[in-house]
Amino acid sequence: MIIRRLTPKDLSAFRALWADGLMRVPTAFLFGAEEVRAIPNRDVERGLEVNLTLGVFDDAKRLVGFVSARRGGPQRMRHMADIGPLYVRAEAQGQGFGRALMEALLQQLIDAGVQQAELVVDVENTGAQKLYHGLGFHVFGRRPRSVLIDGAGRDDLLMIKALDGTDLTRGA
Repeated sequence: MIIRRLTPKDLSAFRALWADGLMRVPTAFLFGAEEVRAIPNRDVERGLEVNLTLGVFDDAKRLVGFVSARRGGPQRMRHMADIGPLYVRAEAQGQGFGRALMEALLQQLIDAGVQQAELVVDVENTGAQKLYHGLGFHVFGRRPRSVLIDGAGRDDLLMIKALDGTDLTRGA
């Protein structure tokens, strides 16, 4: 297994894996498939340059998973990062790729001085919730009807993890 930051040179493999995820697990992504297809390559390349997107490659050097993080924009929010999406190809799930991606991402965020990481996960995605809990994330809220997919509202859980040892459960 190789984990590294994705760059614009990985555009084709990244877009193909993103499309696979949108087809297989549309509730795991904020954007719909049509919206993603409409994003120009230059914008996706820019996202790979600006955001921290890690890819995991199997023994055949095939991209089988990715995770992204975006650091807060305004100076007062630079201590935080939003994580997501995380996706691992169906045939590669259950082999530790997702956990390894998340651990590598969290370490890079710590190294960059980020103090807390936040993410959202569909309430029905219990596999991802188990992974995130195992990595030290905890639920701090629920967003009802967070997204509409085919007109149906989907709820998300809001999860957070302190990367600097602070107890973020106070008052919870």
